[in-house]
Amino acid sequence: MSIPEKDWKLFRKLQTELTDTACEMIFRRVEDITNERHGKEHQSYLELYRLIEFEDNKIAEMFNNPTRNNVSLKIAALKKHAVLSDEQLQLFSKETQEFVHSFLHFQ
Repeated sequence: MSIPEKDWKLFRKLQTELTDTACEMIFRRVEDITNERHGKEHQSYLELYRLIEFEDNKIAEMFNNPTRNNVSLKIAALKKHAVLSDEQLQLFSKETQEFVHSFLHFQ
């Protein structure tokens, strides 16, 4: 679904901030793992490896190769993964908001 030009420009404007938010969320989880590693270093390493692999897939879902034809799915993924706030979503057109709500409802 192609989105309105206004929404495309808004996504591009928010993209850096949203990427930073997503990365910060990951860093917090990494810190939790590393802070609790004493006495279970190898287990923590494996947990960290799985986390990075899992989070990398989420980053790709949210940010890789955005186009006007797929950015509505990127916005839905950002909302699904709690990177896009309700306030940020409300900046988009009603059409895009409705798509995101409908998409997430059927997930």
